[in-house]
Amino acid sequence: MNSPSPTPPLCTRALPPPLLAQLASLPPAALARLTARERLEIEASLAAHERAEGLASHRAFCESPHWCGLTLSPLMAAIMDAAEGRPVTTIDDDQALRHFGCTLAELPKTPRRLVATRAGGRAGKSSRLLATKALLAALTVPLTTLNPGERAMSLLVAPDLYLAHQTLGFVRGYTEVSEALRSRVLRDTADEIELVRPDDLPVLIRVRAASRGGRGGRGFVLVFAGLDEAAFFRDESSGVVNDLEIYRAVAPRLAPGAQCWIASTPWVEGVGILEENLARDFGTHTHALCVTAPTRALNPTWDPDGSIEAALREEDPDNADREIGAIPLAQGSSLFFEKVTLDAATDDRRPLDLPPEPGAFYGAAGDFAFRRNASTLAIVRRRAVESPTGVDLDRYELVLLDERRPEKKAPLKPAAVCDEFAEPLGRYGCEDVAADSHERDSVAEEMARHGIRVRALPEGQKGKAEQFVFFRRLLREGRFTMPKHPRLLAQLKAVTSKPAPGGGLTITSPQTADGSHGDLVSGLVGAVWRASVGDLTPALNPPATEVPDTGRDTDFFAGRYDDA
Repeated sequence: MNSPSPTPPLCTRALPPPLLAQLASLPPAALARLTARERLEIEASLAAHERAEGLASHRAFCESPHWCGLTLSPLMAAIMDAAEGRPVTTIDDDQALRHFGCTLAELPKTPRRLVATRAGGRAGKSSRLLATKALLAALTVPLTTLNPGERAMSLLVAPDLYLAHQTLGFVRGYTEVSEALRSRVLRDTADEIELVRPDDLPVLIRVRAASRGGRGGRGFVLVFAGLDEAAFFRDESSGVVNDLEIYRAVAPRLAPGAQCWIASTPWVEGVGILEENLARDFGTHTHALCVTAPTRALNPTWDPDGSIEAALREEDPDNADREIGAIPLAQGSSLFFEKVTLDAATDDRRPLDLPPEPGAFYGAAGDFAFRRNASTLAIVRRRAVESPTGVDLDRYELVLLDERRPEKKAPLKPAAVCDEFAEPLGRYGCEDVAADSHERDSVAEEMARHGIRVRALPEGQKGKAEQFVFFRRLLREGRFTMPKHPRLLAQLKAVTSKPAPGGGLTITSPQTADGSHGDLVSGLVGAVWRASVGDLTPALNPPATEVPDTGRDTDFFAGRYDDA
């Protein structure tokens, strides 16, 4: 006779106290007499009870295996508890002073309508803070003011549509792995997910792009508004920073008990709604709960051996402070390119690429990266303009801009990138491509297979400033044109400069959530520089590792950037 299958142990982890006491008083013989149906009914009741407990708070929702099943860092849990006015137990007073500007006892005892978090990149602010809050609010915020015919919505706004869809992807991921969430999905599209709430009312989770005005919440009652990477909100058509405009549009539409969360890596100190709230309320939390959270504090598992941070700090210390330490650029930084000159240079009637012209001179440059950032190639045409006075009047035009972005856990391959870029270089008759020192030797080796040499761009912050200042001069003089390329324009409008110690300028491009770090701008500015100097610069013949000495002053832009 076959032995009976062992009975699975009864889960009592989250039993209500009366039921727990009742079961605890049962002798083993009584437990053993429970039928399979009785056990299933008890397990189903327990699961329902645990699901209900998981909806009681943001932290419980994230940690519940029935909902999100996350393991939260101490600071992540502290932010969630503090945002709801709950006692914070996962950090101590020293940590609270560092991240909230006050002791634990001084944190607000009631929820604030606005939560402002300045966070480091790759820390989970989008995936663990905003996406989970959007889900929980969609299911639980009371809809007592909902009028007949009105709809409820959790709205997530990101700088552009690519990042908006990425944030919705985090929401979708939770609905796919949680049976409790998956069973509530009514509809799932590219821009929104519709759920049914426990009270049987439908609710939307919708994403919108700030570059398109962030519209999407009008006509709805908002149970949550999440402004993701708000420090980089700009209207695509006007180029105007529009974070305050978007906040003012969503704030009046928040339902009673609903919150707006602003979570962003920083840009310039004191600029934008996030920075303004931090300056006003950090430490006091009078109007908004304010938090500063470097990457490692929010996500202690990031970069365990420190190699990523070391590489970022070597490449760009200021950007590493901003991206990892959540330290904004100092006041005094300003936008480098004027909107009016960028608008004047943009021809929205022409195609993105222009065909080669026989006899024209082309300059090409690339911004090469293969692991975290994109690789880009820009080709610029230079047209000679005769000047009776000898003043440089030549005109420049962007004729091709190409970009290759790495996928997650799938870095770009130098050989493949160079093979793809070699084709347009050959088509436009470019015998060389300019590049900075990053990955230059490996690129030179790969390009040599195609008979293309790699030339050195001016090095360091001084060399970078020379290129950018010359390009800005062309814009101001109306001597450069380009197509309407939204990603390029967004990156151009985000470039900042500040005075460098000892003179000169420090030029900075922000690194955004999709890994972009001004890559298109760098390629374009380098290509303009390459076109401007003709054949005067030395080429790097593989496997050369140094820029050959030309015997002339490397500051050959002296006198060309006195408008800095």
